[in-house]
Amino acid sequence: MPPNYQENLPKCKERLAQLETCFQINSLLNSQLELDKLLDTIMQSAKQVAKADACSLLLLDPETGELNIQIALSSVGEKLKEVGKTRQIKVGQGIAGTVAETGKTILIKDAYQHPNFNPSYDKETGFKTGAILCSPLLVKGETIGVCQVIHHRDSGKAFSESDKTLFQMFCESAALAVQNARSHQAIVNMKRMERDMELSRSVQESFLPSEVPKIPGFAFGAKTLPAREVGGDYFDFIPFGQEMLGIVIGDVSGKGVPAALLMARLMSDFRYVSQKDPNPGPTLEGVNKVLCENAKGGMFTTAVYLLLDFKKKTLKVANAGHPSLIYITSDKKLEEKCPAGGPPLGILPSAKYPEEEVTIHQGDRILLYTDGAIEPKDNQNNQFGLERLCDILLTETSSLEDLIALIHKRINNFVGDASQFDDLTILTFDVL
Repeated sequence: MPPNYQENLPKCKERLAQLETCFQINSLLNSQLELDKLLDTIMQSAKQVAKADACSLLLLDPETGELNIQIALSSVGEKLKEVGKTRQIKVGQGIAGTVAETGKTILIKDAYQHPNFNPSYDKETGFKTGAILCSPLLVKGETIGVCQVIHHRDSGKAFSESDKTLFQMFCESAALAVQNARSHQAIVNMKRMERDMELSRSVQESFLPSEVPKIPGFAFGAKTLPAREVGGDYFDFIPFGQEMLGIVIGDVSGKGVPAALLMARLMSDFRYVSQKDPNPGPTLEGVNKVLCENAKGGMFTTAVYLLLDFKKKTLKVANAGHPSLIYITSDKKLEEKCPAGGPPLGILPSAKYPEEEVTIHQGDRILLYTDGAIEPKDNQNNQFGLERLCDILLTETSSLEDLIALIHKRINNFVGDASQFDDLTILTFDVL
């Protein structure tokens, strides 16, 4: 029988029990994907593994670069948790900050004898810190946090080198579990955001016309393609009896959800205001006043509003900071007509928007567009430009839907693998 066998047997049994506990805890940690519950499990388990009186866990905030405090203490735990909510520890500050900075475990027999120990928490909670074992939470060599176990000063207990080895093993598993939980939460959040954005897109599409008007003597086509899931471009057709049709196209400043929300509001405003007076000038002035009164965050919109008279074959047009409409005659001559006569809506409450009248003829085509049709850039920072758009308009197509699809295809080919620059909306109609 080896010497000191009987003496070492209890220590071996204790060590084996600790390893078994550590193995069981590791399995538990790897099965927990909810981060808040995982952190509590880690802290309670750390106390169990090290047979400690208390545990604190600090996670590194990637934005501030500081350590956020989580606490697990017996009688004063909740009190110290409240203290920790209002504080962060800088990397390099105190024992935990030093471990975060160096990435190395520290074993301290008496905290009050260590130069980096900060006794302020003891003073606020009444807990007396004695021995400390503090280890980094490392993932692929990067520190994501710090875990430390503590003995009460009055207990007289200290941590051993074997405790240190075992605790380091535990912290390796804990770090991996935290990283897995964060990754899982990121995936859950991304899927939730995708669902929310899909719903937002469906809601936004419900505001846009589901089909173009069917009016004898005219053919219409329209399409909007947001740069993100939702966007700020909009268009609408507003009927006025059997003889006139209001046509509006606009581009809200910005992109994403804020622009989409304002776009939805504008669609409603245009329909409401135009019922008082369908003429373009008064309609833009009325919508502008409403927008100036209610818009938040400095958002505004460009817009062009047309009133199409079916019988007279005329267009009344007013333009609020929007690109001119493109007029293509039956003999393939292109003109820009009705440039901006006033500022974008939502900037000057008293702005005026003068009208122009255009006579249209059989075989003519009118095209309205937003910036997304001319401002996309390729990888060399070259803009698609108005000239390329006009070249497409001279191309023979079997329908307006084919024309819009061709414009989109040419822009995509030009841009290549560069991201879509802006929301893209095309509205066009032919005089048959």
